[in-house]
Amino acid sequence: MKGILLSIMFVTVVFAIAPSSAEAQFLNESEFQAAQAGIPVLKASALGSIGPKGADTTIITGINTAGKVRVNNLANIEALLNIIANGLEILGIAWGGPSMMLGFMHVAAGTKDASRKVLFGGCGVVGGLAVPGIINWLVASARDANLFS
Repeated sequence: MKGILLSIMFVTVVFAIAPSSAEAQFLNESEFQAAQAGIPVLKASALGSIGPKGADTTIITGINTAGKVRVNNLANIEALLNIIANGLEILGIAWGGPSMMLGFMHVAAGTKDASRKVLFGGCGVVGGLAVPGIINWLVASARDANLFS
């Protein structure tokens, strides 16, 4: 008896919560009310958005949106440049640090051109640390000048 009562209560709750067929075609309550009042509702297909038209678009297949979609190419280029910049930073520090230490060891031993090795190592470390900042500055300048829009 308890099981029958619980199943009846469950079915009642499910039907009370489920939207009617007229209401099911709308995404939210405000769209349903607007349609009831006779106000037209502008919706983008499958939660996409109405994008740019003409030569400023790229067609992407396999994505459920309404027509053409604009691609942010600068973000892809920026990500690649950040990977390259981080690699150059690691290489600059990994080469410059040991080169500088070897130069200091040669300075202590009194060999010729030891200060040159210290200078090259220091340039490697400073250059490695400066590369990400320079690349970010160039990307920000390109973004501000609208070079990739």
